[in-house]
Amino acid sequence: MTVRFSTKDATVYDKDRKAMEKKLSQRLTRYFGNDPVEASVKISETKLGFKAEITLPYYGYQMRAEASSNDGLYTAFDNAVDVLERRMTKHKDKIISRKGKVSQPDVISEAEPAEEQDYANEEEFKIVRIKRYEFKPMTTEEAILNMETLGHDFYVFMNPAENDALCTVYKRKDGGYGMVAPK
Repeated sequence: MTVRFSTKDATVYDKDRKAMEKKLSQRLTRYFGNDPVEASVKISETKLGFKAEITLPYYGYQMRAEASSNDGLYTAFDNAVDVLERRMTKHKDKIISRKGKVSQPDVISEAEPAEEQDYANEEEFKIVRIKRYEFKPMTTEEAILNMETLGHDFYVFMNPAENDALCTVYKRKDGGYGMVAPK
């Protein structure tokens, strides 16, 4: 397993990186076997402690988990690994059973500088990050599964049932799901 580390407002020493890489490899190799996997770990320091964010591919999906802790770097990292492992276990059967049927968009995460707008109060409209990815047709159920594996509250997808219109599925507060589709 290859692990790429990035930091934001945090200092992570080599011995800490090696220990985290070893722990991540030990905990997750049973899910991948000998397959080459590239995981991305982002560590940031906040006012209240550390935040760890882990992203990796899993059967054609992007699995993502994040956790924060004011008890230290290792606690935040361990919590994120726990969340990731629970999510992988929870979705393993669903993902494997749909492996041949699901078309997953190729996620390309790009951080681009926002274009400056000429608004009176530009702080309200400041875009700090843009994500771009290729849309591929998928069913509503596949979009919900993608949303769950990413750990997001919403997911935008191309829906063939709606004449390939861009639709959005989202989590409702009552535990169900909703969908926004154009007229």
